[in-house]
Amino acid sequence: MNLRHLEIFVAIAESGSFSRAAEAVSLNQSTLSQHIAALEKEVGTLLLDRTGKGVTVTGGGKVFLQHARRVLHERDVLTQAMAGFKGLRNVQLEIGASNIPANYLIPPLLPVLREKHPGISLKMVTGDSRDIINRLLASEIELAVVGSNTGEKSIAFSPLISDRLVLIVGVNHPLRSQTITLEDLAELPLIVREGGSGSGRALEHSLREAGFDPGQLNIVASLGSNEAVRQAVAAGAGAAFVSEFSIRHAGLGQEIHKVTMSGLNIERQIWLARLKSHSDSPAVTAFCEILRKHYSD
Repeated sequence: MNLRHLEIFVAIAESGSFSRAAEAVSLNQSTLSQHIAALEKEVGTLLLDRTGKGVTVTGGGKVFLQHARRVLHERDVLTQAMAGFKGLRNVQLEIGASNIPANYLIPPLLPVLREKHPGISLKMVTGDSRDIINRLLASEIELAVVGSNTGEKSIAFSPLISDRLVLIVGVNHPLRSQTITLEDLAELPLIVREGGSGSGRALEHSLREAGFDPGQLNIVASLGSNEAVRQAVAAGAGAAFVSEFSIRHAGLGQEIHKVTMSGLNIERQIWLARLKSHSDSPAVTAFCEILRKHYSD
């Protein structure tokens, strides 16, 4: 029986809502419904009643809930026992992350790491993708989470989650309600990230793929962090291409405005990177499992 199915069922049963459970397990409601349908088919009985007021647990579901909680508790006990056996007590895990994962992807998972592996202390250094990869090559860190695959032969890159770059302007920008074309870009004052950033590389690559020479961009500033770029845009200094992750809670409509871009789609991967010559420590394995479970479901 799939333990993920048990986690989802318990989350729905305890919250009484598919929407609240979806937030708790980081899945959309459609995916939750598919998991529950598969679980009900496996056990051969209806576990949940959907009503206009929410979700209630059936008689069979109540019996199942009792045992599901017990199984998940024993799973957690087993995980912690093995963590101690593998040396995950009082361990410092040193990782590096580029701007976007460091600020928006990793911090929300720290409570999960603390809950599942309280013996792991995370130490994270931040820089652009090139800097973080150099630290990995120098064995200063065990794991890198970056927005650019540099193609280093000694490094194993594995995709974690896709990211999209979007065009933003200040709320008082004259083009805030218009569709921007590639032809408009040559005249649009732009604020960009520094050259070693994954977002900067993704922008240049996508522009060339679209037949636009990046050298034609009207770059008025090159800044060292995504937050600095966003603040400059909010102040009216120009437009910028930024990660969609960075503007989800960044005052959309109040400080900045997302503009429709025609003829250009900028997507990239966020990567997990490790040295091929090094075996993963138990702490690296544990942290990567948390990252993949959260962002790959």
